[in-house]
Amino acid sequence: MSEVIENEEVKDIEIEFKPAVINILEEEKFKEYIDKIVTDYKGHVPNVDNLKVDRKTRAKLNGLMTSLEDRRKEIKKEINVPYTEFESWYKKAIKPMQDVTSTIDAGIKKIEAEQKEARKKVVHELLVELTTDTEVDSRIFENFVDDWAKASNFNDIKPKKQLIDSITYVIDGEKQKIDEYKENKDTISNFCFGNNVSDTPYIRMLDSGKSVSEVMSAISEDVLFEKQRKEAEERRKEAEKQRQAELEKQKQEYETRKLEESFNALPSHVGQENARALSQPEVVEHVKEEFDKKTEQSQIEISGTIVNEEPENLPNEKYMAVIEIYFSSIEEKNQWKQVMIDNGFGDFKATEFKKI
Repeated sequence: MSEVIENEEVKDIEIEFKPAVINILEEEKFKEYIDKIVTDYKGHVPNVDNLKVDRKTRAKLNGLMTSLEDRRKEIKKEINVPYTEFESWYKKAIKPMQDVTSTIDAGIKKIEAEQKEARKKVVHELLVELTTDTEVDSRIFENFVDDWAKASNFNDIKPKKQLIDSITYVIDGEKQKIDEYKENKDTISNFCFGNNVSDTPYIRMLDSGKSVSEVMSAISEDVLFEKQRKEAEERRKEAEKQRQAELEKQKQEYETRKLEESFNALPSHVGQENARALSQPEVVEHVKEEFDKKTEQSQIEISGTIVNEEPENLPNEKYMAVIEIYFSSIEEKNQWKQVMIDNGFGDFKATEFKKI
């Protein structure tokens, strides 16, 4: 059927309907009875002493309310009987027409859906065309397609200028966002490079939605923190270096002081010039070196006999070193000997001592 039904008047259903009449007999008497109950019990508050009576009163009033409600429902049901019968007849009568209407409606909706899909295809083609040779991904606008594909945006299947302008405007906005993102990314990367830090975590912050100012502020805070940390570490290392130097200085001063105390303990008649000469560290060190050298070349004295090999099973070995030292006096010799003993060189026994 290709023609539209016109000039056909849909007739109303001609039904004889007489509204039900409900007459309340002795209405005034009923109202008086209700008023009396309200007057008797309004404001009444049950108490422990009167609990048994209050329970009976409640049961009586509930029973009265139940009987009244039952009568109301009975009247309603009786009045609804004619309508229920009419409603059943009506639904059966219009069922064939509803089926025809549903078929037409389904056909129209199918065609409209197909037309909308065709319009959506046009929209997708427009998106691809307008984003070609750009960094914009046309798929990000999928949520807008249904609204853009409305029939009001098309002349049949041809898009209206207002639709093209709307799509172009949105795409241009996305281009601007991309350009701003690249610029912000470069700004962050350059700032990180200048401060010798990785830009990776800060680019992630930008990608997560943080503004470039927030990211730059975070970088500055991190750079300052790292700078302060390094400075504190350098100060700690310098303080440790100074502490070690001070300990070494104190150690040297202590050793020098001990040596000076040893010489200060010498008899007063010992020549000051000889005492100072013998107390010099280089003299002591020279004597030690000579002692070690002679020890390496030492021979073992056993029962007055000198041998070149180390005897076996000889307990308490003793080593003898021959060192030639010249003194100006016996006192000076004794002073030197005492200094050697105080500095850990052991005892000294002269094999020969003579005046020259």
